[in-house]
Amino acid sequence: MNTIIQQFQENIMSEVKKEVEKVFLQGESDISQLIHTVDKNLKDLGRDIIKYVLEESDTVIKDSLERKIDWVVHKKDAKKSLITEFGQVDYKRTYYKSKSSKGYTYLVDDQFGIERYQRIDKGLSAKIVELSREHSYQKSADLAVKSVKLSRQTVKNKIRELGEIDNKDINKNEKKKSIKRLYVEADEDHIALQNGKNTIVKLVYIQEGKKITNNRTKLKNTHYFSGLYKDTEELWLEVIDYINDNYELDEIETIYLAGDGATWIMEGLNWLPKSRYVLDRYHLNKYVIQATGHMPDMRPELWHGINECDFDYVKKVFQEIMSYTEKDTKKEAIKESYKYILSHWGGIEIYSKDPYVLGCSAEGHVSHVLSNRMSSRPMGWSKKGADQMARLRAFKYNGGTRKKLYQILNRKKEIQKLNIKTQKILERSKGKKPLYPEAKETMPALQRGKVDGIFSAIKSLAF
Repeated sequence: MNTIIQQFQENIMSEVKKEVEKVFLQGESDISQLIHTVDKNLKDLGRDIIKYVLEESDTVIKDSLERKIDWVVHKKDAKKSLITEFGQVDYKRTYYKSKSSKGYTYLVDDQFGIERYQRIDKGLSAKIVELSREHSYQKSADLAVKSVKLSRQTVKNKIRELGEIDNKDINKNEKKKSIKRLYVEADEDHIALQNGKNTIVKLVYIQEGKKITNNRTKLKNTHYFSGLYKDTEELWLEVIDYINDNYELDEIETIYLAGDGATWIMEGLNWLPKSRYVLDRYHLNKYVIQATGHMPDMRPELWHGINECDFDYVKKVFQEIMSYTEKDTKKEAIKESYKYILSHWGGIEIYSKDPYVLGCSAEGHVSHVLSNRMSSRPMGWSKKGADQMARLRAFKYNGGTRKKLYQILNRKKEIQKLNIKTQKILERSKGKKPLYPEAKETMPALQRGKVDGIFSAIKSLAF
């Protein structure tokens, strides 16, 4: 270990000296090049340290008495490559055969949680997934680690390993809140599929009202849900579960559900107790414009009737617009607008009857949370990929961190290990040889051998 540090000191000082000489003697370098040089050397040191720890740990295990009781050496110096944030780490380790019925394994890999066919460190996997929330798969691969070329398929595979993120369990309150009013807003984003068709990604978010911070109006404690949700009931079940887990339902007087009136949004009224529907005025405005596009002078009249909640006046304005319209196609557009306003009159009227109603900002949230990644650029999604990315985007805006992604990835692996262990037990009961060795909680071999320097730290972590 001391040799590695000494070599690093010699190399980095030599490289730094060269860059400084370029500045003062040749004027060819700058601070950016110096930073690049230091960064490269630090990554080289990181790879050397990881290689050293793994190979020296393998030696400690091989020399220990505890290992010799249960395992015999089957093959020495088996090569393994692991891609990390430092780059690719190549190391050698020992392959063992169990004296009993535990099969074959690499004990040092087991100790450090490195799986049989694992190519990429789990921390780097979490970083790759985190980057994919903002960038294309290939750009995420390029940004994750610069010294190793990863493919877009690698990023896709890591997202698939993550599985389906359950956003209702993110940032769960330790104690249920007591509030009188809760606001639920919903909208959708239209995305292109790889088969040339389109589909919608649903977005629902919960918030507790508005607050002013630094002269800017913001929503309080916003929590997001997003995905394809072929079964709409699944979405609303997640929403109501989250509300029930985080708020005292009995103390909520009203839940305001705001949206454009789509069928899947209106379904929420059947799931949310004490709920009242609020029409999103952004979409209302689209239909007002559609009805008055050829007669803009009538637009203020129509808005006057809507804002006063005077349906007779609104009806009269529509009749007047129709009387001055000649084209049949335009008449159909006017009828569509009239039908939309009529069918959502309750969601319009509530603005003047309930002082606690807030304007709906779902369109902006769709743009920010979904469109920026999923539909603003020319790309085609698979349904599985679109659903996972939508959930990842919601996860991000719910405050999901890389650490949390790592925990989810690790939990998925632990579930896989449990399934393998269960299968092994079943096979053993039938008298078959197990496919994989049993998982080892700790490695007693590290109790003996070299325990100075860095291995004191390794020992403390192992037990």
